[in-house]
Amino acid sequence: MDFFASDEFLTALASDFYQAKDFRFKIYSVNGHFFRLAEVDGKRPLVSGPFYDYIKPLPQHEAAAEPVRFIPKVVTSTQTLDDLHPEASASYTGQEPAPLVVWDRFGSWENYEEFIHARSRNLLRHMRQRRAKLLANFAEVAYLFDDRDIQALELLCAWKCEQYGGGNETLDNVRARAMLRRLFLDGHLIVSSLKVADQYVALHAGFLWHDEYLALIPAYDPAFAAYGVGKELLIRMMEDSFRQGHKSFDFLQGAEPYKFDFATHSQIIEPLGNPPLTYRAKARAETATKTALVRSSPKVFYGVKKTILATRRLRNTVVNRQVGR
Repeated sequence: MDFFASDEFLTALASDFYQAKDFRFKIYSVNGHFFRLAEVDGKRPLVSGPFYDYIKPLPQHEAAAEPVRFIPKVVTSTQTLDDLHPEASASYTGQEPAPLVVWDRFGSWENYEEFIHARSRNLLRHMRQRRAKLLANFAEVAYLFDDRDIQALELLCAWKCEQYGGGNETLDNVRARAMLRRLFLDGHLIVSSLKVADQYVALHAGFLWHDEYLALIPAYDPAFAAYGVGKELLIRMMEDSFRQGHKSFDFLQGAEPYKFDFATHSQIIEPLGNPPLTYRAKARAETATKTALVRSSPKVFYGVKKTILATRRLRNTVVNRQVGR
């Protein structure tokens, strides 16, 4: 069972975000596939919410299942990416893919570094140059794969909210933040950290579930951007993941170019079932635009996305100020 079908994640989703007083876990079916979902108030299964990146079908057949009409984000297959041109070989279905590294392909960490070097001769070299510069200018560099300081999580959320010009649609939501805190305190969300002279310079939150790591929220101090601290932290986390014997390092949904720098596979995510009419109309327009942009250039797509989010938050700020007068 994957993390998004676990008691731990579904409890946080139902209790902290949806604030359901009554919920339980049940098996549902759609189009011959079976899923473990949280049912709230005895009537509706939850199929979306913050950090609910995708839903995977259960590997075995469940006879006692209730039908559900529609699930918007289902992992329908996993494709192997081309070794040298991963971004170009990724399939898009209107949903953003979920790139990941499957570790059993590599007998050692050095084998994986050789794989990355063959894909891009400059990537690791540039990272090592920046690391050398960081170490030369700051003698004390400390890394933790699992930093249990709650302040690290709070700082990470603050950095992420500033990244797109002063806000983040998910992390600005107090119930979504409560959901993260619960999972952090329960030990299922871990925060990896990089410190310079006892100051946080890069943080990355992810879910750790049995032998899978799911990378969720990366952020870094912009003052240290020239040192590549975000990627420095990421590569250390990935090496830890490999050496701890994890099955995979999942970048979750999103076609950001850096994910394809490191990924070996990509999960294909599609809607399943019969969507409501309102969803169809909205999804059709969004899918056409998104697919065209992502196919032409993921960098262009994420530039447009960043601009739209910044504009939306600026508008909301103006509206809130007018209401407060």
